[in-house]
Amino acid sequence: MRILLAEDEMIERKAMVKFLQENFQDMEVVGEAANGRMAVELAVEKQPDIMFVDIQMPGLNGLEAIEKIQAHNPAIRFILVSAYDSFAYAKEAMRFGIKDYILKPGRKEEIVKTLLRVAKEIKAEREHHAQEEALLKEQLLMKMMQQPIAQDDVRLQKQCFPDMKSAAFFVIKATSSITEVEQELSDLLACEIILFEQQHAWIMGAISDKLLEKSVLLRAAKQLQEAKPGLFIGISEPCTSLQKMPDAYQEAYAACMQLEGADGRHYGFYQAEQKAIPNQRLVEQITSHIEAGNATEAVLFFKKNNKVLSDGEREDLYIQVKQLLTKYDTPLPQGSFTTLKTEDAWQRFIHLCCVQMGEYLSSRQTIMRVKAYVQEHFRDPITLEEVAGVVQLSPNYLSNLFKQEVGETFIDYVTHVRLEKAKELLKNNAYTLKEISFMIGYKDPNYFSRVFKKHCDLSPTQYQRQICK
Repeated sequence: MRILLAEDEMIERKAMVKFLQENFQDMEVVGEAANGRMAVELAVEKQPDIMFVDIQMPGLNGLEAIEKIQAHNPAIRFILVSAYDSFAYAKEAMRFGIKDYILKPGRKEEIVKTLLRVAKEIKAEREHHAQEEALLKEQLLMKMMQQPIAQDDVRLQKQCFPDMKSAAFFVIKATSSITEVEQELSDLLACEIILFEQQHAWIMGAISDKLLEKSVLLRAAKQLQEAKPGLFIGISEPCTSLQKMPDAYQEAYAACMQLEGADGRHYGFYQAEQKAIPNQRLVEQITSHIEAGNATEAVLFFKKNNKVLSDGEREDLYIQVKQLLTKYDTPLPQGSFTTLKTEDAWQRFIHLCCVQMGEYLSSRQTIMRVKAYVQEHFRDPITLEEVAGVVQLSPNYLSNLFKQEVGETFIDYVTHVRLEKAKELLKNNAYTLKEISFMIGYKDPNYFSRVFKKHCDLSPTQYQRQICK
């Protein structure tokens, strides 16, 4: 911590300097001011963390000096020193957000306690700020991975990465955390590293104030692979334009996927396929990526092969994608084939189609989990709220999603499962109606009989007689 003293009485000032130097070795007295004006000048020049300021000083008094200093640097924390226990001074100090106040002559214990508390608060504030800044950078990088950033985000980028000259992405498949090598990689690349986990892979953004070189990126990947054997590390080409950041991420992702399917190589850049693929197969592969909801692979594959596709083949691609989404009752992005005139328009179209399919697949997976849960717990008094908690959705959203995907309400589905099981038990003719009622989740046999008759047009007994004839 850097400390500045503003005290007009030299003996007291020197005594305070000596006291601080003897008792706070981790703190540095960076300046001494004999009056308010000098305090302002030194505060601007030295940028201290903490200032001891005497209220009564010639020229500018302590509070007037603080007002000017705060205009330059509002982060400085002030500890007021006064020979007078004045409520007026204390009230005025509160106007500047100052809570720390020492009366002359200050007891050593009081000074130590106050200074330690202020230093602890500064440290906590800095840690909180660092966490917020790291989260902001991570969120910004995630945006930059997906699409060219908007004008508002450009301003945010300049705030988060003011000296950025180039950047690159690493996409890393690992079975355990790699955070312990983050600082080592930052030192090797001589740049800022943003590292986070997403979708079973580690994403590492390297933000540099210089032009990154491919050889340096390869060396960093090699070092990481040697430190953590078994990794697959896809690397992007260095990029200098914010608009190219999504492409860079897609390259790194595709490289990682390529490495997982290769023999021998564990790190490197994306390598385009050398063998020519018939154009109809290209269309089918793009459609296949869309059907799987793989936006990164679909867009990257289209970009690599777009130039060899004829207008007729692109139209065929559009028709196949339209049929695909219709098959899954998934809406097509707005627009028509005639609006897809540029490569960027096609990339946006393919990306949106993948997003639509991804949402469909996610919904289908959720419904499968719900059905599996019901099949496993139909004997228990399960509720929509309980199952919604299991799949981490709100009950209302799950209710609407279930009806939309299955065609019946959640309650109707649970009832259907229970009654089908009841029919099996009735066929066995080994249990009483009361036992069957309990076995399928109904605690009231009479209620079970009413539900059964409502849905099957026969009472359980009538159904059993009919089946067992």
